[in-house]
Amino acid sequence: MNARAWRRLTLGALGGLLLGAWACKPEAPAQTATAGSPKEGPAPSAEAAPPSSDGTETALAATAPTGETMGDPGALETPTERAEVAVAGGSGDAGSGDAGSGDPAVPAEPFKVLMLGDSLMATGIGALLEKKLDAHPHVVAYRKGKSSSGLARPDFYDWVDQAKRQVEFRDPDLVVVILGGNDGQDLTRRPGGGGKHVTWKHEDWADGYRERVDAFLAEITGPERKVLWIGLPYMGLSSLEKKLVLIRGVQKEAVEALGSEAGTYLDTVPLVTTEDGAMLTRAKVGPRGKEQTIRAEDKIHFTMAGSEFLADLLYPRVLEVLALPDVQPEP
Repeated sequence: MNARAWRRLTLGALGGLLLGAWACKPEAPAQTATAGSPKEGPAPSAEAAPPSSDGTETALAATAPTGETMGDPGALETPTERAEVAVAGGSGDAGSGDAGSGDPAVPAEPFKVLMLGDSLMATGIGALLEKKLDAHPHVVAYRKGKSSSGLARPDFYDWVDQAKRQVEFRDPDLVVVILGGNDGQDLTRRPGGGGKHVTWKHEDWADGYRERVDAFLAEITGPERKVLWIGLPYMGLSSLEKKLVLIRGVQKEAVEALGSEAGTYLDTVPLVTTEDGAMLTRAKVGPRGKEQTIRAEDKIHFTMAGSEFLADLLYPRVLEVLALPDVQPEP
């Protein structure tokens, strides 16, 4: 056998040995989630969500966060899964701050925030606040809004029943509420005849409304759950504002009755009025502080700039209730 044939035979045998060794190579173990990562498993699907009582949903496509389900009756908004984000400067284990550093503790899992309310929550303000909260590495936000709804008309939309469904499904750490702008009217019975019918100007209206607020709060409170009730902003329409004075008062008393550890009522009137008590119509908005019109011509709703203005003010209040710092994710 000549030298060339010998080299071919030797190289062929060596190649066979290498291929056999590669085929027997064990697979690398799957990477495990570390403490501080979001829970494993797929995000809740629309099919798993509790159905809406009236089969309709309100969504604002222009400001809806990515992953939100729209056009599907009864579907819940599902935030996009976020990758684990390390806290700048933090090297300790998740769930505890560095000893003696003064840094706040990092939660082992993101706080779940459930946002419930009427058109203020269903559209601009709620959508922008949800987007800001979802950008925080230690918060996952879910939003359920229904325009024209409230606690006065359960025959139109039963918030007590819907709140129970949402809380059971999401198991939130914090529930943020904006409700009441549509409640200055007669109190109707619940579907099936529950509750009393009370006319708006009747002397029993405030007591009847308090019962409904208490029933709603009973469904969203819990031993390990907090409530942040965002008071209704000032309205420039005098006839509506007179009604809201009473509604705000009832809501505030009900939330404060829970105790400071369980419930917080945030009065937004000072945030959207001038020093002399008039409705604030223009303000500096956004990181550049450009002055813009923040209220719509109807003196009730907010412009998109106004929605951003109020969402920017509400965001740190939510983090304060959660005892979280404003940690911005890396770009």
